[in-house]
Amino acid sequence: MSLRLTVVAFALVSQLTGLAASGALAQEPPPADATPGAYGTTAVPLGAIDPAAAPGYRLQVVELTWEPGAYATRHFHPTALITCVQEGSLGFLLQHGAASLTRGGTADAPGEPEPIPLDDTVILAPRDCLTFDEFSTHMEHTGWNAGDGNLVLWEARLVDPEQPFTTYVNDLGTPVP
Repeated sequence: MSLRLTVVAFALVSQLTGLAASGALAQEPPPADATPGAYGTTAVPLGAIDPAAAPGYRLQVVELTWEPGAYATRHFHPTALITCVQEGSLGFLLQHGAASLTRGGTADAPGEPEPIPLDDTVILAPRDCLTFDEFSTHMEHTGWNAGDGNLVLWEARLVDPEQPFTTYVNDLGTPVP
């Protein structure tokens, strides 16, 4: 390989690496006119229990994998939930209600929960977690894979097994089919 070709290849790789690090290659949220639903996601239940302390509810842990370009349009869950990023980047937009974000910390300096502002996009990285409790305040949000590779999440969910886990809504919060 000639020196010139090596230099050009190095420059191209450096530029792409810089774009990826800056987020310029990151995925965008779903378009406003996207058909309601989740696309490019799979869920694998890892464990569940019907806790005696919460009769009628199930505590479950689920691993979610989102392909590049995957997203879930505006929706809500009738649950208390903790979602933690294991791999990749999660784009999250809180559109109604309240949720908290805890940035990954260490054993010596754990992250502190912070409220997520309404209509402000946040990007979660590995070890970052978001939490909300639908039982205390109704919360609607949109999520997407904000990176170029797979996104892997672990969720702890306290669910009513008699209720659908996800309800998609329009921009007024009205459920849609």
